[in-house]
Amino acid sequence: MRVAVLSYPMLFQTAGGLKMKVGRTVDALVQRGIDARLVDPLKERLRDFDLVHVFAPYNGNHRVVEQAKGDGVPVVMSTIISGRFSRWQGWRARFLTRLVGRLSGWEMTTNYQQILTALTLADHLVVLGSSERQVLVDAYLMPSSKISIVHNGIGDEFFRATPQAFHERWPKLRRPFVLHTGQICEVKNQLGLVRALKGQDIDIVMIGQVNSESAYLQACLGEGGSRVHYLGELPHGELIASAYAACTLVAIPSRYEGMPNSILEALASDRAAVLTDTHTMDFELPSDVTAQVASTDHEAIRRAVLRLLANPPAPGRARSVVSQMSWGVVAARLEEIYRRVLDNSPAPAKDREQAGVAIGACEGASA
Repeated sequence: MRVAVLSYPMLFQTAGGLKMKVGRTVDALVQRGIDARLVDPLKERLRDFDLVHVFAPYNGNHRVVEQAKGDGVPVVMSTIISGRFSRWQGWRARFLTRLVGRLSGWEMTTNYQQILTALTLADHLVVLGSSERQVLVDAYLMPSSKISIVHNGIGDEFFRATPQAFHERWPKLRRPFVLHTGQICEVKNQLGLVRALKGQDIDIVMIGQVNSESAYLQACLGEGGSRVHYLGELPHGELIASAYAACTLVAIPSRYEGMPNSILEALASDRAAVLTDTHTMDFELPSDVTAQVASTDHEAIRRAVLRLLANPPAPGRARSVVSQMSWGVVAARLEEIYRRVLDNSPAPAKDREQAGVAIGACEGASA
């Protein structure tokens, strides 16, 4: 089975959970004997593959789906849609899409319509949890039978993490500290964490990429003073895992998340975690190893951190919560979906004809 894996080009120019997820997924599929790889559209044709797996329906990826369907190649899409989007908001988006179409003589469209086109044309949709599935059903009118839940995986290095490599790299960071990993930006809410813990006898270590929001980093450092340490961006893997093992607690009270890899990796590294209450994870997060808080409630963040610091879980307890979430399990589930899609796919010529009909239907929906 030859699987072409694609997403929007600029994804691979940044750091973040989705970039890591794509790479780890490809590696896990290859380990199962599937010929999966990131495709270079400049050198390879989608029609030369058995199936296309697209990550995210936005940032122009609807064109990838249109091309694949036009070539008669079935498409599986990981939707990666985070945040709440209700049935009412979906109705409003469809109304505005029609309005934009009429006002522009159907020469302009909306981001919602592009996402809807990608979702409609894809043969099967993969989501991270039941809340994301409900968004697709309510706001994008997708049939639930077209959607499967596949949770994120966790790298083996996190399950065996030790603090040794981190301490060798930063020998002066020996005080107990709270760790925040992720892009340095307002969405990840590092500044909210710093303000919540200001005045407490707690150090904060931040790891992550800084793009255009260097002023935000300076605000974090200025607010926290000597108690906040920024270590820069680290490659995903052994050293990040060691950082988790070296910390006392992980706290990432983001504005919103999908299924935050950083929280899963923290638990795999046997560390308790404070996280946002706006996420798409639908499995149990026991209160003795996690605390879910509103990103804007500094008092709640402070109480959650102090509670877990005062009552840390027993060794092995946090790790046990995610013990079955390996990338191998993810790859096995995806292979099942791929084979089911291929078994139900029409012949290429018929598929191309149906793709044309679907594209017309999507365009007609905006009329």
